[in-house]
Amino acid sequence: MNIVLAAGVVVGFAAILERLGLPTCAREVGQHSTTCLEVLRDDSLSDAAKETALQDRARQLFGLFGRLTGGSVLALGLPLGGVWLLGSAGVGSFGETLATLQRVDFLIVTTAVGLLAYVLAPYARASS
Repeated sequence: MNIVLAAGVVVGFAAILERLGLPTCAREVGQHSTTCLEVLRDDSLSDAAKETALQDRARQLFGLFGRLTGGSVLALGLPLGGVWLLGSAGVGSFGETLATLQRVDFLIVTTAVGLLAYVLAPYARASS
């Protein structure tokens, strides 16, 4: 039962991450970082213009940081909270589920399945 609960945590985590759009936020962080570097390298801008542009990007990055942090806490907290509630009700064990999540064999299988899903997801979206 604990393997099923651990798989549910992994699937729930991935589903909530996707639902909240956190991978898109992470890509935005990369884009903002690249833009900041371009601003710093732009010799045509004055120091004041660079500072203004970088401060604007910093505000956007702090917003994304908050969204990524809060979303990550929700994405992990909700599935683990569900496992805790089920464990309190006598279905499975919270501690044993955490131990299952840390097992090397479980991590290897989860990683392989996740990579396969990541590779096949664009094909599934294209066909629907």
